[in-house]
Amino acid sequence: LACQHLWTHDHTFPGDALRLLQDMAPNHTQPCRLQEPPFFPDTLLHNNLQPPQAAATALRILQHLFHTLSANSSRQHWPAQPRSHLLNKLQHHIHHLEQCLPDSAALFKGPRNPLLTINKYFRDIQLFLHAHNHSACAWDHVRLEA
Repeated sequence: LACQHLWTHDHTFPGDALRLLQDMAPNHTQPCRLQEPPFFPDTLLHNNLQPPQAAATALRILQHLFHTLSANSSRQHWPAQPRSHLLNKLQHHIHHLEQCLPDSAALFKGPRNPLLTINKYFRDIQLFLHAHNHSACAWDHVRLEA
């Protein structure tokens, strides 16, 4: 794989990203009852993808995550510095994945396309945020999902 160098070059990305997401957690916990929050699709967790398909799937997830977390409506709910660091890390990793996967859509054919599942999941996240007026509680659910 052309992407193999990423795993040795950027091996700290997952841990760093999780720490930054944790740093973005609200300082106070308030009761938060949300109706039907979206959850990451199990079908993506138990899918036997080939390494190039797995890398393309990760790329699509990171692209959507970057788009979602960089929304203006998220700024008021999260500390600026951890959010900025996370967005920078995501952008850096996305850039490297895009370089080694020039045509990721060509890797998927047929009805069980995980990219369609990812698109639907993030569309549901956007609908969820909108339904809850982009509240702090809704954004915290998105943070936990990330």
